[in-house]
Amino acid sequence: MENWQLDSVTRGQLWTTVAIIGALSWAGYAISLAIYRLYFSPMAKFPGPKLAAMTQWYEAYFDLIHKGGGQFVFEIKRMHGPIVRINPFEIHISDPDFYDILYATGKLYDKLPSLSNRYDMALAGFATADADLHRLRRNALNPFFSMSKIRSHNALIQDIVDRISARLSAEYAGKSDKILKVREMWGCMMADVITELAFARRKNFVDQSENMHAWFTEAISGMLVWTHWMTHFRFLIGVMNSVPGWVVKRASRHLGAVWEYREEIESQIRDILSGTNQQAKSASHETIFHELLSSDLPKEEISFDRLHHEALTIVGAGDHATKWALTIATFYILENESVHRRLKKELTEAIPGPDEIPPWVELEKLPYLSAVITEALRLSYGGVQRMPRINRHEQWLYKQWTIPAGVPVGMDNYHQHTDENIFPQANEFKPERWLGNPKVEVEVDGPDGKLTTVLKPLSSYMTAFGKGTRMCIGINLAYAEIYIGLATLFRRHEFELFETDRSDVTFVRDLFSAHPAPSSKADNLQKVACWRM
Repeated sequence: MENWQLDSVTRGQLWTTVAIIGALSWAGYAISLAIYRLYFSPMAKFPGPKLAAMTQWYEAYFDLIHKGGGQFVFEIKRMHGPIVRINPFEIHISDPDFYDILYATGKLYDKLPSLSNRYDMALAGFATADADLHRLRRNALNPFFSMSKIRSHNALIQDIVDRISARLSAEYAGKSDKILKVREMWGCMMADVITELAFARRKNFVDQSENMHAWFTEAISGMLVWTHWMTHFRFLIGVMNSVPGWVVKRASRHLGAVWEYREEIESQIRDILSGTNQQAKSASHETIFHELLSSDLPKEEISFDRLHHEALTIVGAGDHATKWALTIATFYILENESVHRRLKKELTEAIPGPDEIPPWVELEKLPYLSAVITEALRLSYGGVQRMPRINRHEQWLYKQWTIPAGVPVGMDNYHQHTDENIFPQANEFKPERWLGNPKVEVEVDGPDGKLTTVLKPLSSYMTAFGKGTRMCIGINLAYAEIYIGLATLFRRHEFELFETDRSDVTFVRDLFSAHPAPSSKADNLQKVACWRM
C-alpha cells in the first residue's frame, strides 16, 4: 500500500515536472521567436507596431474581434507611414505611385498563399498563388472575358435588364407603398447574367424571385462573413466542406439552394466531359467549360475538379463587387439632386426613345454617365483587403528601403482610393472630378535622384479592378453590366430613396470586399420607390 502511494506520488510529480518543462519550453520558444522577429529577422528594420511584428494574433484580433471584425484594413491605415510592417512576415506600402510597380503588367509575382485559397477552390485561377501556373490558367480564360466577346453578349445583358424594367413598370410604378430592395434587384441581374453567360443556364431570378429578392447572391455574399475566420483557422475549410449536402439543405433554404446549384454545375461538367451534354447543343453560345476544353491547357488542367473550382469561383467573383458598385451608384445619384438631374439630362438627350437603349460601346461615350460610374467604382473599392505580391527572384526598392526577395508586399484599394493628395474630399461622391481627362501633379524621383513634378492621368489611380497580370478578369463584363443597368433604369424610371442615408452605404467592414455596418439598411437592402416616366 505504501509502495502504491509512493508510486502514485512519484507519477504525480513526474507529470507536474513534465508540464512545467513543457510550459517553460513553450515560453522559451515564444520569447526566442519574438526576439528573433523583433531584432534579427530580415524585416526587423521596417517600421511598425512591435506587437504586430511579434505575432499574427494582432492581425487576427482586428480581423475577428474588434468592432465585430473586418477592421484590420483601418488599423493598417492608422499605423501607416509610407511603408509599414503589418505582421511578422508582410510589408504594406501606402503610396499611390508605387501601385503600378507592385502590380506591374507583364511581371510574374506570386500571391500570398494564405490570402489566395480560403474557400477550398485551390484549382481556380483566382486562388492560384504560383505566378507561372496562374498565367497558364488565366490565358485559357482570357478569350471568354475579352472585350469583343462581352460586346457580343450585349443583347443578352440588355434582355435581362429589360426584364427588370418590365417588372418595375408592372409591380412598382405609381405604387408609393411598394418598396424596392435595390441591392437585391442588382443581385438578380448579376446572378442571371453570369449563370447564362458562363453556363448557358439562366436562373431567372429577375422574372421569378419574389420582390426581386436574390437569395442566391445573398447566400453567396453571406459566405464572405467567414473569410477572415478561414484565413486564420485553415482547418475550418475542411470542417465546412465535410458537412453533408443534405445537412446544408435542411439547415438553410438559401444555402441549400446554392448547394443544389453547385450540384447542377457538377452534373453539367460530368456531362460535358463525357460528351452527353445535350443542353449545350441548343445554347446560343458556348459555356466557360467549352472555352477551357478547347484551349491549349494540358490534360491535368481540364480535370473535373479544376473545372468545378473555376466555375464556382466565377459565380462568386461575378456577384458582390459589381452588385455593390451598382448599389453605391444608385444611392449617390438619388441622394444628390444635381447629380441626378445632370445624369437624367444627358441620358434623355442621348437616348430620345427610352425603349431604344444604345449598346455598351455607345454608352461608354457619354461623359457624365462615365464619370458617375467611375466615381461609384472608386467608392465601392472593389476588393478592399490588401493584395500581397511575392517577388521570388529580385528585391524591391522603395525610396530608401530595400525589401528582400521573397517578402510579401501589399497595397489595397481602400488606401489608394481615399488618398487626399490624389482625390481631395475623398469620401465625397464627386463625379465631376473625372470630367475632361483630369491630371494630377505628383512628385517622382528624377534621373538625378532629385524630386521632380510630373502630371499623371487621374484615371491611372483607379484600381477597383486591380492592375497587372492578376487584375480582375471580369472587368469588361462588370463595365457592360453597370453601363447597361444604370443607363436603362435611369432613362426609363424615376426613383426616390426610402429611409436610407449615407451610413447605410459607408464602408465599415472588410470582408474581402467592402461591407456596411451589419445593422445598416443597405445590408438589409437599400430601398427605393419607383415609377415609369
